[in-house]
Amino acid sequence: MAPVGIHLATLIAPPVRVAVLLGDLTVGVDAGSADSTQHSGTAKSTATYTNQGLNARYFFGNSFNASLGYHMRNYSAVATSTSTTSTYSGGSWTTTTASETFTLEAKTTVATLGIGNHWLMDWGLWIGADWLLASSALSQTSEATLTSSTGTVSVTESAQFKKDAEKIGDLINAISASSGFAVLTIGFAF
Repeated sequence: MAPVGIHLATLIAPPVRVAVLLGDLTVGVDAGSADSTQHSGTAKSTATYTNQGLNARYFFGNSFNASLGYHMRNYSAVATSTSTTSTYSGGSWTTTTASETFTLEAKTTVATLGIGNHWLMDWGLWIGADWLLASSALSQTSEATLTSSTGTVSVTESAQFKKDAEKIGDLINAISASSGFAVLTIGFAF
């Protein structure tokens, strides 16, 4: 099963879900991954975003259910911050460029509660909708580590470069912990 809907983490890296039906309960594993590019201030990053976790869904009636999920969402990137300085001297302009490259690791652990409806057809087709997903971050980290530098970078610029790179991680962590609604799922149950 592959869900898609108004849930940013699911849109970035739609997970494939494998679940076991146990009467009124399903227990499953999610795994998804995608590459992305982000910009913040002077920083640009190219990254891999993973969305993996465990979930359980309890059916109260025919199709109405409540779900509980625990997900680890990780963003591993190489971020480059660049500055360009132009100076006028001796009747001409001189442009200098300086850049620093960082490895960026942003990690969020998220708990999610949801309500929805899911239907299983006699021949195995599974169709569902999670109408509301309420998520909360259990932990978040965002760390940028300097790996290389070109040109002359001042201490102030270096601090700003690192801050800009970590802002990308903070943005990804906010997306990872966001709630959602109208997440549709289609798949097969065997």
